[in-house]
Amino acid sequence: MVNWERAGRPARAARAALSYELVVTAAVEVADAQGLDAVTMRKVADHVGAGAMSLYRYVDSREDLLDLMVDRVSAEAVAPAPTGDWRADLAAAAHRVRDLTLRHPWLTRHALAAEDFGPNTLALTESSLALLDGHGLTIEEMLDVWRTVLAFTQGHACAEARRRGAVPRAARGGRAAGRVSLLDRAAESGEYPLSSRALRGEQEPEDPGGAFERRLHHVLDGLAQAYFAPPPRR
Repeated sequence: MVNWERAGRPARAARAALSYELVVTAAVEVADAQGLDAVTMRKVADHVGAGAMSLYRYVDSREDLLDLMVDRVSAEAVAPAPTGDWRADLAAAAHRVRDLTLRHPWLTRHALAAEDFGPNTLALTESSLALLDGHGLTIEEMLDVWRTVLAFTQGHACAEARRRGAVPRAARGGRAAGRVSLLDRAAESGEYPLSSRALRGEQEPEDPGGAFERRLHHVLDGLAQAYFAPPPRR
C-alpha cells in the first residue's frame, strides 16, 4: 500500500537523481505511449535512465506504482466549484472525466479501492460529490448518482479511445476489394435486419463529442427522473 505522506514529500537533496514525481511522471508517460502492460519497474527505470532497483526506494511494488499513477492524473479532472445547477455541473464534470480518459485510456484498467485513494483521487471525489450536495439527496444517493455518471463516461471514453487507436483494415492487410464480408452476407440473408440497417448505413461517422453529449443527456434525464423529479401532486 502506498505511503501517501511519504510520497508527498519533496526529495531531501537537490542532488537526488530520482523522486516520486519523476518516477510517477515517467510511468504515466510509458502508459500513455505504450499501454498499461508496458509499465514495468525495468521499463520505467530505463525511461528515467536509472537502475530498476533504485525505484524500490520510492515504491514497494508495481501495484503501488499504478496507484500513484492513477492518483497523479486524477488531479486533471477535479470538478469546478458547483454553480447550483446540478445538471450543468455534472455535465461539466463528465466532460472533464472524458477528456482525462482519452488522454490516459489505461485508467480504466486499474481501479482503486477507497482505502487506496490518494490526495488527488480524494479531491476528485470530494469535488464531484459537492456538485450534488444541497439538492436533498442522502450521501448514498449522491454517491450513486456520481458513480452512474462516472461509469457511463469512462466506458464511453474507453470505447472512443479504442476506436481512435484502431488500425484501418486496409492498413493491416484486410480483405481485398470486392470480397464479401459476413456482414454483407447477413444483410443479404435478411436474418439480421436491424444490425444490417444499423451497421451498413451510408451516413458519415458521427462526431464522437456530439455522440457523447447526446448520450450523456440521456443518462442525466434518467437521473433527473430517479432522484430530482418533484414529488407527484396529491
